[in-house]
Amino acid sequence: MRIKSLLAVFISGLTLSLTACGTEAVQVPESEPATAEQQLSVEEQSTALVGICPLKWTCNYQNYYTTQTQCAAACGGDTCTRDYACTGTCVCP
Repeated sequence: MRIKSLLAVFISGLTLSLTACGTEAVQVPESEPATAEQQLSVEEQSTALVGICPLKWTCNYQNYYTTQTQCAAACGGDTCTRDYACTGTCVCP
């Protein structure tokens, strides 16, 4: 008789442990929206990844050339000046 009662206790304990009886659900807090300060730091990081615009040669501030010779050949008689190639893909100083 004693074995049957121990077996019954063991089976009921095992059943309760498998069904998770008596446990409480854990509530996970919702994430808060990013603050303006955090958004600013993300913008600063993306700007830092872009880099500063390189100095190149131009005569019309639309087309940029690596060398003065290339600029003079492409622009003909126009005067070539050296300036930052601000094309929107980099940060102008």
